[in-house]
Amino acid sequence: GAKEVENSGGSAGAKEVENSGGSTGAKEVENSGGSAGAEKVKNSGSSAEMKGKVNGRLSEKVWQEILAQPLKPLLRALGTRGLHRLTAMMKAGQVPVVERGSTVRMGLPGQEISVKLLSPLEYSTCSCHRKELCSHKAEAILWCQYLEKKLTVEQLDQESDQQPGLDMQELSGAAEQIRDCLEHLLETGLARSGEEQARELERLAILCHNVGLPGWEGDLRALAEGYGKYLRRAAGQSVERLAEELYLLYHKTDQLITLLSDDLSATSQSVAERSPQAPIGNGAEHARSSGITDASKPSAENVSARIQALAGEFRSQYLPVGDLELTGITMEHFVSDSGYEGDTVYFLDTAAGTWYTYTNARPTFYEGKRRSAYQEKAQAPWGIALSLESLARMRILLRGAKSDGSGRLSSSQETRGEILGKSELTADILKDWYYREYDRLFQDRISAPGRETPGRDRPGLVFVQAAKFQQGRFNEITQKLELPIWDEQGRRVLVELPYSKREEASIRYLERMKRQGQPCFLGKIYLRDSQICLYPVDVLERQELEQINISAEKNDRGDDEGHVTDTERASAACQNLRSYLEELRWLLQDIYQAGTATVQDSMLQTLREAREQGKTYGMTTMSDWLRQLEEQISGARHRFQCQPAPTMEIYCRLWRYVGLCIRRTAYDMARLSYCGR
Repeated sequence: GAKEVENSGGSAGAKEVENSGGSTGAKEVENSGGSAGAEKVKNSGSSAEMKGKVNGRLSEKVWQEILAQPLKPLLRALGTRGLHRLTAMMKAGQVPVVERGSTVRMGLPGQEISVKLLSPLEYSTCSCHRKELCSHKAEAILWCQYLEKKLTVEQLDQESDQQPGLDMQELSGAAEQIRDCLEHLLETGLARSGEEQARELERLAILCHNVGLPGWEGDLRALAEGYGKYLRRAAGQSVERLAEELYLLYHKTDQLITLLSDDLSATSQSVAERSPQAPIGNGAEHARSSGITDASKPSAENVSARIQALAGEFRSQYLPVGDLELTGITMEHFVSDSGYEGDTVYFLDTAAGTWYTYTNARPTFYEGKRRSAYQEKAQAPWGIALSLESLARMRILLRGAKSDGSGRLSSSQETRGEILGKSELTADILKDWYYREYDRLFQDRISAPGRETPGRDRPGLVFVQAAKFQQGRFNEITQKLELPIWDEQGRRVLVELPYSKREEASIRYLERMKRQGQPCFLGKIYLRDSQICLYPVDVLERQELEQINISAEKNDRGDDEGHVTDTERASAACQNLRSYLEELRWLLQDIYQAGTATVQDSMLQTLREAREQGKTYGMTTMSDWLRQLEEQISGARHRFQCQPAPTMEIYCRLWRYVGLCIRRTAYDMARLSYCGR
């Protein structure tokens, strides 16, 4: 047994153990754990090290490829809007997190997009699943170059100014067609116009949409709608308004044609200066030899940027503005002549003193008949479970808000809203927009002619408190409800509400307003005929804004009768000048309505009389323009070929000059009336 054990467990077993655990086993252990094992550990350690080196080499390789990418193809793929968004993110410090390895991964800030860059870059992937170089991959590469300090925001801003984005030849052709059409509209006159003029304006609006002139598209549609209303004898459509729209459109078109001409000359000059075969005696060499610098000459990039700014944008460029705590003020429904209908909700950032708006609009210019109905219960944006009408009465917190330069908010899905409670409007919170004294209203909101246009922080929406008011009266001629209100010093503001089916209920409400109440009007103010006017958006009760005892109404001012003050004399002088300017504007409207091709002798005689009267007021330049207009109209009778361009140029110059003079006299009279100086 022992021998057996010895043999089995000793010789055999021990041998087996020796062989398995010793020679074989130990050898195996030695081979596996020693030679094999140690080799395996050595190999695994070296493979990890090798893998790290390979990954390092791959990481360095893909990173070098990213940094070596040229800028121009990336900017073409990114686009103008993407470039603006990228520079805004860089300036705001919203930098993405970059994971570097054998591949470069990042999530683009402000977008639910992830990009993976690998070598070669053609094999890079994006969550948008596009195979080619998409805008997201281009943005990711630009972010890497920016983080490595191979690219600066200043470089991107410079490239943004130099991006053309417009076909100058197409723009030139469209601008010439628009100018010719407007010149023939003045030559034909309103009295001889028909539906074909409105259709031609609509055709030009479509042309502007195709060539990239959104600003012209809306203006042409508005002018076409104005011609349609004039032919239908619609209430509220005047010759003066059409003439103003015609002038503004022609003036802007003339600016565009001048810029396009400058762009052509600047581009030709740039090509000539870069050409190695340019002759020694060319214009560029002469300019250099004579000491003339290129600083005074517009470059092709500068002219192109000015053309882009004048052309406008089809959609606003929304940029991040961070988190906003906003107070809902009111909601306004609108129907524009340019072919849009919708609602605008006004918000106020009381901490920063800034107005914001959100607009829900839809186009109506392709509908056979414009519908008066609209979706009043439209859903609020930003994931807020309210209607737009209810949103206008709430305080909200917007996280990741985006806004354009005019304060319009984007309904981006990245922006999330949170309801904080109901809006609390008090006189203390609204002190910068709440007016009880109308002299302060004039000084703050209409401080100079042309300042009625709303700005970024002062959009023209104000709270005007009435100390007393007169019952509203509907004017059958102007088709407006007129309701005068006064402050405690007897200064007057006229509340005007034009008639429309949408405003019928509001007009009835204002007509039935109680005399003993003291309402506060929320609306937009403007200056007309030396009178501050207000378009009401909403009406609030005074006790909603301030808890004070209402003082007794003051009687009419007791000025001494029979005594003429310096203020009254100055006001009378302004009124005389204004009467002359109003007559001159009526004369220009008559010429527009009759058409320059069919002006009668009596109208030419009136032009001569107006020219002589202008000299008595010291307006010699304007009198000379009137003489030129008379000569152009008279000379057109003796020409076989029509030449409407010079007549249109002088007519628009006169219209602009007379309009500026009327606004100036209206401002002077209003300043005397509200401020006494």
